[in-house]
Amino acid sequence: MKKPVKRSLIALAIIAGILILISAGLFLRFYLGTRNMKPAETSIVNDSVSCIKDRFVNAFLFKGENGYLMVDAGNSEQTVQAELEKLGINPDQVNTLLLTHTDGDHIGAVGLFKNIRIYMDKEEEQMINGKNGKFFFLRTIWKYGPYILLNDNDTLTLNGWKVKVFHTPGHTPGSCCYLIGKDYLVTGDNLAYHDGKFEHFISVFNMNTPEQEASIKKLPPLDSIKYILTAHYGVIRH
Repeated sequence: MKKPVKRSLIALAIIAGILILISAGLFLRFYLGTRNMKPAETSIVNDSVSCIKDRFVNAFLFKGENGYLMVDAGNSEQTVQAELEKLGINPDQVNTLLLTHTDGDHIGAVGLFKNIRIYMDKEEEQMINGKNGKFFFLRTIWKYGPYILLNDNDTLTLNGWKVKVFHTPGHTPGSCCYLIGKDYLVTGDNLAYHDGKFEHFISVFNMNTPEQEASIKKLPPLDSIKYILTAHYGVIRH
């Protein structure tokens, strides 16, 4: 075998080995990060709110004046559609979608909903327009059409619900929480819940955990909120 060919094969083998190690490391980080997540099962929380489970993530539906307001969309169109059927909800009834951020497990099923207006924090746009990516190389490809950008402390009325926006960067630059009505705080990947206590989200999945720790201090006192709706730890009632 000629030396140039041999060198090329060695170089390719080294590159392949590095890629395998990176993949194995990512898989291990993912496994360790998700194994203690405890999303709620698909269920009716009360007369106004329902919960969807898609593997290890929750999305939430609020019954509105004309259809449903949804926070996050889950990971899989097929799974979310099946879970909606359990609740007797047609995807076409969902007309408002608030995104806490744009990781794949929160936007993967957006294409299922044909009649929605999509809202996200203005700082999250960088995560879907190619300017920024999670962990240097993971970039989200946005394929779901127009969206409306929100600012910190915006207060809106959507589908009959009063919604206040809390910009809580750290997990991603545009991560946010939504206070819906007076009783519901939807937190996305901004809070973890263990042994009866809230804390910052799993560091391995955050882009900037110290920033997230500072961000969540802006939230209303958690014990004053009747329902804390988390993306990966279910529904916490007070």
